[in-house]
Amino acid sequence: MVCPTVLAITIAVLSVQAINAFSPDPTCGVSKGCFKSNECASGDCTYLVTWYRSGDQMKFEFTSTIMGSSKYLSFGLSDDDDMGDDSTLTCKYESGSVSVEGGYNVEETYTILSNPLEKVSGVVTSASGSTFKCTFDRQINSTNPKIFDLNTKWYLFIAEGFITDGVLQEHYASHPPKSENVVDLFAFEVITGGKMNEKTAKLHGLIMVLAWMIFSSVGMTIARYFKSEWSDKTILGQKIWFQVHRACMVMVLALTLISFFIIILSAEGYRDNLEASDRKHLNSHPILGIIVLILTCINPIMTFFRCSPDDERRKFFNWAHFGVGVSSHILAVITIIFGLQLTKAGVKIEASYVVYVYIAAFVIFEVVYEIVKMRERGQVEGGTYEMEIVNEDKKCQVSNRTQKFSRLRFLLLISQLMVLGILTLAVIVYILLDIGAKGGH
Repeated sequence: MVCPTVLAITIAVLSVQAINAFSPDPTCGVSKGCFKSNECASGDCTYLVTWYRSGDQMKFEFTSTIMGSSKYLSFGLSDDDDMGDDSTLTCKYESGSVSVEGGYNVEETYTILSNPLEKVSGVVTSASGSTFKCTFDRQINSTNPKIFDLNTKWYLFIAEGFITDGVLQEHYASHPPKSENVVDLFAFEVITGGKMNEKTAKLHGLIMVLAWMIFSSVGMTIARYFKSEWSDKTILGQKIWFQVHRACMVMVLALTLISFFIIILSAEGYRDNLEASDRKHLNSHPILGIIVLILTCINPIMTFFRCSPDDERRKFFNWAHFGVGVSSHILAVITIIFGLQLTKAGVKIEASYVVYVYIAAFVIFEVVYEIVKMRERGQVEGGTYEMEIVNEDKKCQVSNRTQKFSRLRFLLLISQLMVLGILTLAVIVYILLDIGAKGGH
């Protein structure tokens, strides 16, 4: 039930995002300078800021998609490529009302100008359907140290976020889209924000979460604790536990490969995804992901060299298979946590907290399974199996006490599926929500 629900939610959210998007301005780079979202390349813009000179004024137009009851789109000018000490212009949408305000960033603290519309005139705002828009003129010349002169070349920034009671909240990304170099506002330059499509990054993360938090978890559990179940029944000539385990791990391999190629085709090089100095540990995300992919591919390849069950070397294969599987699972979960915290993922930190809860839940279930396994082994060694002759065939019938352990395992499995399913769904909802990671405005 979890997978169909997750897929339905994913399709619905991505469809809504596509509907909310708007077409790019064809005059960008021709008669206007533009700062556009990466999605504009496919015709589905999520934000767009355009400007062109008209006499002693610069005519600006801000357009953004509406997500929820409030949102702002802020355009910043800076003398360096770091946020802080920046002059900003912001288009605000809150509960159907749209307005413009000027501001200034002191380090990471945003303040509204004493006169929010100083040097701004001709303001026209609108909200229609899934977009809101601000059009206005700004004087080019300025001697106010908090309202930068547009004759100068500046680094350009874009920030998006929510609004509470008219106050701009922390923007989505800890490192918002910016120009790589200073920009001449009189030239018709076009800057694209975020080289990686955010929807693609979210899809990549969603697939990995499904693969490792659901399919890998279930596949490992079945292989470790359910070999004694359905011992006399097979599917396509193989024991049921093995077919379930294999199906889960094939899904892990397939989803991991799909997710890997999705992100490889979207990303434009490793350096485009590096984090700030205080988050350098997250830079290992792509490397860890490649290691996980390699381990995931190695395990099924190893099965082609598996010895027969009675071969004395079989134990070495079993330990190698187990070691590679567990290592890939642990690394995959760590990689997911790092990925959720990447700027380009645009996911709230609470998603990582849910994964921490998943880790705790997974460990707790493993401990309980081990306790049940040891208790059952103790009963077997204590001679609680009853031997009966059935149809002249000597078969081992488990005692009522052993059947109790079997029922307990299935109860644990159902509980585990419910808990892990809920946690996985929670992470996926966080991924799909358009409220990225926090940072100072």
